[in-house]
Amino acid sequence: MPDPKHPLSQYVFVVFADDWGRHPSSCQHLFLRIIPHVQVIWVNTIGLRTPRLNLHDFKRTVQVIRSWIRPGARLKRRLGDRGRRAANACLPAVSRDAVFPYIVNPVMWPSFQGPTSTALNHHLLSGAVHEALRHVAPGKQPILVSTSPIVPGLFRDHIFRRKIYYCVDDFTHWHGINGPAMQRLEQQTLDACDLMIATSTSILETRSPFAHASTLLTHGVDLAHFSRALPDPASPLAALPHPLVGMFGVFDQRVDGQALRAAALLSPQATFVVLGPIVDRDPGEFFDVPNLRFYGAVPYADLPGHVAHFDVCILPYVVDASTWNINPLKLKEYLATGKPVITSPLPEAIRLAAYLTLAASDAFPQAVAAALAALESGTEAYPSDARTRLDDFLQSESWEAKADRFLADVMDNL
Repeated sequence: MPDPKHPLSQYVFVVFADDWGRHPSSCQHLFLRIIPHVQVIWVNTIGLRTPRLNLHDFKRTVQVIRSWIRPGARLKRRLGDRGRRAANACLPAVSRDAVFPYIVNPVMWPSFQGPTSTALNHHLLSGAVHEALRHVAPGKQPILVSTSPIVPGLFRDHIFRRKIYYCVDDFTHWHGINGPAMQRLEQQTLDACDLMIATSTSILETRSPFAHASTLLTHGVDLAHFSRALPDPASPLAALPHPLVGMFGVFDQRVDGQALRAAALLSPQATFVVLGPIVDRDPGEFFDVPNLRFYGAVPYADLPGHVAHFDVCILPYVVDASTWNINPLKLKEYLATGKPVITSPLPEAIRLAAYLTLAASDAFPQAVAAALAALESGTEAYPSDARTRLDDFLQSESWEAKADRFLADVMDNL
């Protein structure tokens, strides 16, 4: 449990975000550093998209229904080692006495597109949250934090001492989402929140005019986790011929498949590797690219050992409304490895231009080929002075520093 003498001991955070332990989101990185100091109730909510008839959505629906059958578990007590494995989705190692949040799995209607479904879900969520507060945090002052704009009704609930919209993406332009409905919900959330924390300058510029107060908090990085890893000999990548050009993360419609295909075909001597779940994409579209391989998701704790086999890190993203506001977590993780990094010119990547190579879609294959040629000639990815500047920058971007800044912004004048 958090220290009862800590200045934050009178508060409890109620967090709406991706399922705890499902993948290493920025919110989970932050709260794994915050949980030792303040009590946290973590509310697993349904996704933003209405489920469709495909295998991915079917599996996800089954997971959600199972969580409803076993609602509200305190991971430390009921899940034991499974709780630690869930936390390992976001941390390289979790001790046996680590503190976990209280998990709430509310029953919800799988849609927020209309006023009726929105009202129904507000009723279901409000009941579940109030019950959890009575059960695990009686007498404490609740603070609401949500990475999703789909709960505007809770932002109008006077039980919360402060209400924070942690805006991590522009959900109004996500593939498969009802944009106008999401825009309506987000507008209500911005109007009702006390503070909007944006993870990118683009989000800050587009949302701050509609919020009472706003600030920028870019993503952090676990520098030690990614900079000190040695190649894992048990990784399937260990048997692949070098040079290896790799990327990790969700492989979805935001990935520029044309740029990736062209880069692999232009450099047939290299092996191109994708680590991560495939969502709404068919890897069969790359059947004619023999040097491109997909290996699926790997645990965050094991990821650096796989990535250490990479010779070049790439991030080929389409640059459009669906990606313009994002701040990919993997960018700083790529940089921490010390490998050459080539990325599409997203706004947040442009801010890091001093440390990486920017390449538009049509120039991406040539940029990768140039990086491979530099490697073959023995050219260092980062000369000593550049490496020093990069290390100094990444040290200031740690998740611990970001968590301290997050708490300072949230608790300011409270």
